[in-house]
Amino acid sequence: MQTSGTDKERGVMEQVIPQSKVGNKSAAYRRMGWFMAVILVLVLCAAGSLAWFNINMAETSLKQDVERRLQFTAQNKASALSLWFNSMQNQANRLISADLFRLFASEVNGLGNDLSTLLNASGDSSSGIDDLSQLASQLPLMKNLLQEFISYSGFLRARITNTDAQTYLSTDVTPPALSLEQQQGIRKTVESGKLGILPVRKTSNGLVLDLVVPIFAPQYVEGRSEKPVATLLLSLMVSSRLGETIDAVKGEGSFGVTHVFQIVGDKLQDLLPLSADIQNLPGWQLGQNDSLPFGIREGASGSHEAVYSIGVKVPELPWLVVQEVPVAAALKPFLSQRNAIVIWAVIAVVVVLLALLAVWWWLVGRNARNVSAELLQLYQISNQQKQLLDGINSALVDGIVLTDKGGMVQYANQAFAHMVGRSDEELVGMDCAAIFGYDTALRLYKQLDVAIQSGQSFMFKDVMWLQSKKYHYQITCSPYRNESGVITGTVSVFRDITQLVDAQERNQRMERQTIAAFMHAIEAVDPYLGGQSSYMANLGGDLVKTLGLSEEDESTVRTAASLSQIGKMQLPRELLTKPGAFTPEERQAMELHVEYARDTLKNINFELPVVEAISQMNEFLDGSGYPEKLHGDKISIHGRILSVANTFCALIRPRSYRNAKSVDVALHILESESAKYDQHVVHALREYLKTPAGEKFVRSLADENV
Repeated sequence: MQTSGTDKERGVMEQVIPQSKVGNKSAAYRRMGWFMAVILVLVLCAAGSLAWFNINMAETSLKQDVERRLQFTAQNKASALSLWFNSMQNQANRLISADLFRLFASEVNGLGNDLSTLLNASGDSSSGIDDLSQLASQLPLMKNLLQEFISYSGFLRARITNTDAQTYLSTDVTPPALSLEQQQGIRKTVESGKLGILPVRKTSNGLVLDLVVPIFAPQYVEGRSEKPVATLLLSLMVSSRLGETIDAVKGEGSFGVTHVFQIVGDKLQDLLPLSADIQNLPGWQLGQNDSLPFGIREGASGSHEAVYSIGVKVPELPWLVVQEVPVAAALKPFLSQRNAIVIWAVIAVVVVLLALLAVWWWLVGRNARNVSAELLQLYQISNQQKQLLDGINSALVDGIVLTDKGGMVQYANQAFAHMVGRSDEELVGMDCAAIFGYDTALRLYKQLDVAIQSGQSFMFKDVMWLQSKKYHYQITCSPYRNESGVITGTVSVFRDITQLVDAQERNQRMERQTIAAFMHAIEAVDPYLGGQSSYMANLGGDLVKTLGLSEEDESTVRTAASLSQIGKMQLPRELLTKPGAFTPEERQAMELHVEYARDTLKNINFELPVVEAISQMNEFLDGSGYPEKLHGDKISIHGRILSVANTFCALIRPRSYRNAKSVDVALHILESESAKYDQHVVHALREYLKTPAGEKFVRSLADENV
């Protein structure tokens, strides 16, 4: 009966279509089947390749972001430690640069290695004029000076030794015996004539760092040798400083966990946490400049957990700041993104497979199917596609809303409904004022009108309060056209960028903290330099506004002005305060402050031409400036503004070797030097000084000069 039914059906088919056509269609169906199979294989390959590429790109981008954030955090902490150490070193250098100490040490050195005669001498011999008695009488004075230095410098203790590591001056009543390591450090410093930094040691009070500073004889001493005549051994408590440095960047700006190590030979010794003993760690392969390259390693805490870590060498100190974050925590966003990519790839393959199956089923279907069966099948396929699209739409994190020209909502996806705290069905028919409030709706209406009038898509950002919380949104507004191409409304896509904006604000706060740390260090060296930086920053920022430049230009000038004097921290104080003209050698030494500033700031990413502005601050239009002797337009507008601001502030502020000049005199000098200073900027300065803000600025300077 089956054969008979088949024959009957075949017969009916042959009545409608000739036998040859039936055979041709069967062959065509087979070819179509192979063709669809090939398409399916290609789609699978394309989807797999695209998913693999996107996953690879996402992982690479995340690792680069982790490396950048770890590098930024570690660099900030290393810079803070370096600035602190430089300030302490400068204090020690100022002490040993005094001729009183140098001459005394030189005379003691002339006694040889046997100091017993000096230490046992009373200083009140019968004659009272022999050299030994005079030296002995100076011992109490020198000890008092050393005590005074310790009391204000922040060092724990100090002692002066001869070249054979014998102590003859100490802040301790009974100085403890020098350790073998200290003796070796003293002898090494005597031999090299350079500052010696000993490994950090643990005491009952905390971690202590010893510095060995060479003391040379004064220039005028007859037969002066180039080798030191004594050494200054300074002990510095570093426990609190390490804790302060770590705590200074904790919170929103910090990323990962911080460890501080000291480099001892080819080993690293952990200095944090403070409660633990210093332990030798497994050897890490340090890279160029004793840095620790970014990579995956075992955590320094000993938890055996794999971490991403990077290490930054502290300038001038044998210390390494290591910043680490667990790999699992760092890759958590990537895993979510990878799963999303895989889901999208599977959805795409399923959609293509369903489409191919539908087409195949339609092609191989028998002609006996009636119209109703075909319509039912098409409905089922359409319903499946609708469900798939609804599922995709519900998975979107961006809010999508369709409004008419009057601002009434025609459609909203689930993501948008979740944003505003309503259901998608409830939103249909509501206007923007009912959803966002009057003020926010007024801003949105203006943007929607622009899209409708221009007929083009555009993007803008807005801040909204939704469900009692503040959000930052990136909104893409596009005109919506009907089947006839007539604009009937707008389609708006709301993307939540709150986390991105918060991250940018955190980075800005970290940058301000870094600048504040530099300003503090500048003030510690010379209050005049810090004051000059502050006045330049205020004046330079206001000049940018007067000239009508951008906010980025203002930020560049203010930041560069705040850090403009940082290079002078490394110059001798007597050079900064010298009255009268410089000798060629002194001028050459003074101009080195630009290079010092570049070296200090080279590893900080300001994302603005701050370092360039600082480098060009001392350039003149006629090419007579330094360090590059740039001419005219080769000097940036930032450098020209800083040049005028620096000169003006320096002229109207007093120095130790001259009185302050009046505002009119300072302006006259700037205007008379038209070959050096940009007169457009000078004119802006004159106009600014006529404003209430300018008058307030002049009064602040006048109050300082009182």
